[in-house]
Amino acid sequence: MDYSGFRDIVVSVEDRVATFRLNRPETLNSFGPDSWDELLALARMLNEDDEVRAVVCAPEGRGFSSGAYVGEQGTPDPSTAPRFADRTHRMGNAAIGLAMPSIDKPTIAAIDGVAAGAGMAFACSFDIRILGPGARFTTVFVRRALGPDCGLTWFLPRLVGPGLAAELLFSGREVGAEEALRIGLGNRLVDDPRGEAHSLARELAQAPPLSILWSKRELRESDRHSLSEQIEFEWVVARHFRGTRDVEEGRRSFREKRAPRFTGE
Repeated sequence: MDYSGFRDIVVSVEDRVATFRLNRPETLNSFGPDSWDELLALARMLNEDDEVRAVVCAPEGRGFSSGAYVGEQGTPDPSTAPRFADRTHRMGNAAIGLAMPSIDKPTIAAIDGVAAGAGMAFACSFDIRILGPGARFTTVFVRRALGPDCGLTWFLPRLVGPGLAAELLFSGREVGAEEALRIGLGNRLVDDPRGEAHSLARELAQAPPLSILWSKRELRESDRHSLSEQIEFEWVVARHFRGTRDVEEGRRSFREKRAPRFTGE
């Protein structure tokens, strides 16, 4: 699949791992006027690309993403306002909170800079977050007299709990890498988050695609199911695996004491 048509995003694919980054380091990788629609389009492409089995976001520079771009004096840039003719979703720009969760493949964020506002929401939307020493998070909205968006009020309490989520949203205080790991904003804290993210992505890219796909969907559904409903859902999903070649490959490779070769069939 051709990923060369983006303005704000750079994408590469190697070893079944797609790596992308926001290419706006001069503004700490803020979301510009084209970024919102491009991220939604990228998510659709990655989900449909059978050559991609894992996704890594690894921005460069001092920012993972500083969120929506504001001008030099701290006022919103008019060019970032949603353009009616260009809107592709009824949620407007905030729909980027759906981008990564819509991909039925593992998504990993390598964070070694600031993730603020919508950028923090975007970071929280990944399945896994690998933190570097420079990782910093801030909800920031209250400092701008704004309300949180892009799904942050959904992601944050599920990661850190409702009480701490309220504190972070009400105060807008900054959370450093060590605290972020401790409270659940990150999975790991390492010196080289990009290298760690790619190593993990390559490992997950070898996993059976259907198992990953349904595991991710089951996790998404678990919040709105009772325990008995979730067990029933798991049982229904389990039928999708019956008779698949990957299940047989898993058994055969175990018997033959070799690494499995999963194809998604």
